[in-house]
Amino acid sequence: MKILLVSIGTRGDIEPFLAQAEILKEEGHHVICQFPEQFREMVTNLGYDFFGFDKRFLEMLETQSGKAIMGGGGSGFGQFKGYLNLIRNSFKIQGLIIEQQRDILKKLNPDKVIFHAKALYHYLEAMADPEKFFLLAPIPCMSHPTKEFTHIGLAKWGPFSEKWNLRTYNIVNYFRYGIMKRYLKKYLDDFPNLTFNTKTINDFELNKLRTLYTISPSLFPKPSNWPDSSKITGFYFRNQSKTYTIDLGLDKWLEKHPKAILLTFGSMTNPKPRKYSELILNLLVKHKIPTIVNLSWGGLEKTEIDSDLLFYVKQIPYDWILPKIYGMIHHGGSGTTHQAAVNACVQLIVPHIIDQYFWNRIIIKRKLGPEGVSIHKIKEGNFEEALLRFWTNDQYKSHAIKLYQQMKSEANPKELVKYITQDYFK
Repeated sequence: MKILLVSIGTRGDIEPFLAQAEILKEEGHHVICQFPEQFREMVTNLGYDFFGFDKRFLEMLETQSGKAIMGGGGSGFGQFKGYLNLIRNSFKIQGLIIEQQRDILKKLNPDKVIFHAKALYHYLEAMADPEKFFLLAPIPCMSHPTKEFTHIGLAKWGPFSEKWNLRTYNIVNYFRYGIMKRYLKKYLDDFPNLTFNTKTINDFELNKLRTLYTISPSLFPKPSNWPDSSKITGFYFRNQSKTYTIDLGLDKWLEKHPKAILLTFGSMTNPKPRKYSELILNLLVKHKIPTIVNLSWGGLEKTEIDSDLLFYVKQIPYDWILPKIYGMIHHGGSGTTHQAAVNACVQLIVPHIIDQYFWNRIIIKRKLGPEGVSIHKIKEGNFEEALLRFWTNDQYKSHAIKLYQQMKSEANPKELVKYITQDYFK
């Protein structure tokens, strides 16, 4: 079966799709990926056919406006201006990205399509042919409401009362549907039998769009009000360590420091990486916490702090390093949170944007770590307090081990393939 995977965004948006690609390929299916052009080399090296989206979407995140949104810093007014600038620039290329989605879909005519929420054109096609399309969602609380949490877009400010939590879904999603209508209006003539308005989009997304939530039911159990068209599949991650060349220096360092942690902000960037790096690393050294520092996309920087307690890496496979360490300080992306949990790591989240505030609350709720400090509000005092709880509270490790025992048997790859390829959707 020919299966097209479509995702737009940073590494955190791409990885859940690559995990599905690995499963589908192992079952003998022909997998084709349409991601931002920046991921071409990585994806083709994995053996998948690749079509690239215009580079400019990710390049926007490297601008000062993009970094302000991805990592914080500056005044509230400065952050607001950054949002407006990024939205305005995004509008300029969104039309082109939608055209690219449409062109590849028409050219390939795949048997099945698995798409990201940012791939707007596929909502239109999915409404016309719902058996062919799946929305892959690595985060909950976007399409389907729950009384316990706000819409994921407002996670930084919520939760509110149950009544207002539910109302946030209408508020945010109706804004989303307005954007969809604006960009997809020009294609409606191709679907003469389709009624495409706010009401029909909302009904389709809530009740008919087949949505694969690739998250752990132990971290987030499926709410009772969600429809059968939504499935919490368990968390899947691809084997990244099979191509990893072990750093012998790191191996020796780990032998010397058996209770070590990993510090990473993943694909998050920010306007003041030096400032935040020095603040965090100084406290880690002060409290003698051996730390692997993953510099990754630039949210953290190597400093002049001279200590054997710090070991810098540019990239490191989570599936190789996490089973070897005590815990993880990270930005709180869905994939990172899940990989830490499935490896029984204690977690301290430094949320930067959107869903990361939600996962911070989940970590507290599941007693896997203390309440983290937002990158927007991080100071020496509040981060040091959270860090000491993270490092010294043995209860967190006990809960992490229990959750790991639950999570390790949740994901069933063969059942997932049935959902996608055999229309097996109860």
